[in-house]
Amino acid sequence: MSEDDTATPTDIEVTTPTGAPQPEFHQEFVDPVVSKEITGKRVDDPKMKLSYKWQGSSYGAGSGGIIVVAVTNKSDVPMPVDVLKPKLRYNTGNNKFVDANPISAEQAGVDILGVDRPLGPGATTNAKYAFDVTPDGLWDAEFTIGNVTFKGNLNN
Repeated sequence: MSEDDTATPTDIEVTTPTGAPQPEFHQEFVDPVVSKEITGKRVDDPKMKLSYKWQGSSYGAGSGGIIVVAVTNKSDVPMPVDVLKPKLRYNTGNNKFVDANPISAEQAGVDILGVDRPLGPGATTNAKYAFDVTPDGLWDAEFTIGNVTFKGNLNN
């Protein structure tokens, strides 16, 4: 190759095909709808293609309490593991509600908390969430997941 035959940057062509961007899971958070449905019927999230079914509360093997909710992805794309960040509030008496603090899986004595892998389209998982309050303290409580708040006697 002579000096006159050297390649210039304009001689390079990209040949790797690029596809359409992958759709992403739609996340939108608003004031949650309140549901007293704790008998096992699904409650649809008003802004995300998810539904939740109250499964109950139980004592942690280590400490605290565990809330179990069946989460169903009604979207056409996987739900990332970090979408849901539930909160639990409970009445300590005289209508004084306090926030429960999340505890670790190790403290609660369970293997996995929350959703540990992307939840595929149409899939359902029983997600466990551990807090520093036992089920006895949930006689008047509010558990919020996504845009739904389960309210009432959550000691079941």
